[in-house]
Amino acid sequence: MIIPVMTVPLLSAPLVRWDDLHVVFDIPAVERMLRRRLDEVEALSNLELDGRDDKLGLVLQVHWKSVSMRVRVELREIRLRHRRLGFRLGRLRALGGLPVPKIAVLRTLQEIMPERVTVLPGSDVVVVDLRTWIPPEVCLRIVAVQVVGEGLHVWLASGSVTDIPLPQNPQLSTGKSGKSLSSKASTAT
Repeated sequence: MIIPVMTVPLLSAPLVRWDDLHVVFDIPAVERMLRRRLDEVEALSNLELDGRDDKLGLVLQVHWKSVSMRVRVELREIRLRHRRLGFRLGRLRALGGLPVPKIAVLRTLQEIMPERVTVLPGSDVVVVDLRTWIPPEVCLRIVAVQVVGEGLHVWLASGSVTDIPLPQNPQLSTGKSGKSLSSKASTAT
């Protein structure tokens, strides 16, 4: 008796994976990168990071309507899952230490980036959509964040990268406008 062999496509193993990874970011380098990104947002400027233990402080200049003030926002319970960054909004201070109502900051965040920022109803939890920056092939989860000195320590849960997407234009550029190298180009000797 001959048994027919059926081919079943197997799920391929991830390209790379990790189990519980600890990563340390240099806070001054992160500040420089975030300042460049904030150049695109007119309502925010002069960002600085500080913090201690599991609280990360963002100090920045906020420009809202005709008012400009220095604000310190404390982020707690920072997590990343399903390509969305979530955190609990902690203490808020402005103008040298005066408390600011959380609802004012939560509404401002939603006004500045309504397509990216969601505030969970009835809470001080903010969710930022990072799907534009984190490709779907990456499984990345943050389980803890801690500030120690000038280091931002991030603990990642098990994760993986399943594939590296092909570039949108597979042709290599020669550096001259209008010309490109194709895969069928011949070499002259």
